[in-house]
Amino acid sequence: MSKPVQTLTQDPGARYRSQLQSPTSTAVWLIIAVITMFFFLFAVAYRIRMSLPDWQPVNEPWQLAVSTVMLVMSCVTMHLCYRKAALLPSLRASHTLLIWTVAFTLGFVFSQLWAWQALLAVNLDVGSTPAASFFYLLTGLHALHVLGGLIALSWVVFHARSGHRNQLYPALRLCTRYWHFLLFVWLFLLGLLRLT
Repeated sequence: MSKPVQTLTQDPGARYRSQLQSPTSTAVWLIIAVITMFFFLFAVAYRIRMSLPDWQPVNEPWQLAVSTVMLVMSCVTMHLCYRKAALLPSLRASHTLLIWTVAFTLGFVFSQLWAWQALLAVNLDVGSTPAASFFYLLTGLHALHVLGGLIALSWVVFHARSGHRNQLYPALRLCTRYWHFLLFVWLFLLGLLRLT
């Protein structure tokens, strides 16, 4: 009786296929759907509020450009990190890329605080105008979701160090999905704030 023939595949995630279709993956999609609806409702409220006659738009501080670069770079390093983990599921192999991901992500959060400081310097605080209130609200909520992603990434690293090395790649892939989603939301918010 002949043995089944094993074939090689070009798909690095093939050996993790069952883990990628796990309930955790479904939960991440559910979280993304809830957050999407959350920001969509705030965007609708923003559009309705700006139609009133007392609306005074806020000139976005240039520090938002720094935030965008930081978030894009964190997505790139996160993506490279999970691709590397597919070939070599080891924290040591992904160590440098993980550090860069955390550094760029924290850089995003600090550049957000820098932008807020720039607005405060021209006497635009949370209660100054409706537009300023929305600016702080939308950027602050997005920053909180970014920090939530960092907490999840910390748990992934801790879990891998605890001996669950085979789960490193699927977990980093889910983190990458979430990071790309955060970038999409950020670009949406930038467009909303700039075009309105």
